[in-house]
Amino acid sequence: MPKTAVLVIDMQKDFTIPDGKFYYAETTGEMMKTFISKLNKMRDMGALIIIVYTMHPINEKEVNPELTRMFKDGKKASLVEGSMGSKLDDRIVLHKQDVLFRKYAPSAFFKTNLDQILEEKGVENVLICGVKTNVCCRATATDSYSYKFKTFMISDMLSTNTKEINEFHLSEMTKYFAKAITSNEVFKRFKEGTF
Repeated sequence: MPKTAVLVIDMQKDFTIPDGKFYYAETTGEMMKTFISKLNKMRDMGALIIIVYTMHPINEKEVNPELTRMFKDGKKASLVEGSMGSKLDDRIVLHKQDVLFRKYAPSAFFKTNLDQILEEKGVENVLICGVKTNVCCRATATDSYSYKFKTFMISDMLSTNTKEINEFHLSEMTKYFAKAITSNEVFKRFKEGTF
């Protein structure tokens, strides 16, 4: 059983392609150049890959009506069920052993059974990558820590609006509950057997 899971957060077209509503070329565009090869290497080293996606339902009664209204109307409309932007980036290829997991709020743990899935699979370490560092990735990391998983942010596999915002949030998370480490450090820990 894998003791390390990589949560791949919101790698959907609204964030990852140039036509996406919240695409940032200098951060997400740069990150995407090496993201897939690093993710594939982690899978090959034994990590459980969990592809987490957000889908704001057309039916507002699901989980959080206020969040659904905010993201399905107006210029902030993104990740709306059935839209082009809600689809996973084509470069994210689901493997047989991967888990595809829908979330309804910034945290992948909120009103879901993610903690149970991780526990059933014997996961001790949770590594977080994807977008946006300061929103869904941070919310998920906070809850991962609260559920007593050793939580890490893969610093070169995370992005948001600017490098400065990214670095600020990684620094804050490292101080309190989720240490920021590079993908090279992740590979090293897999080789050493600590992941």
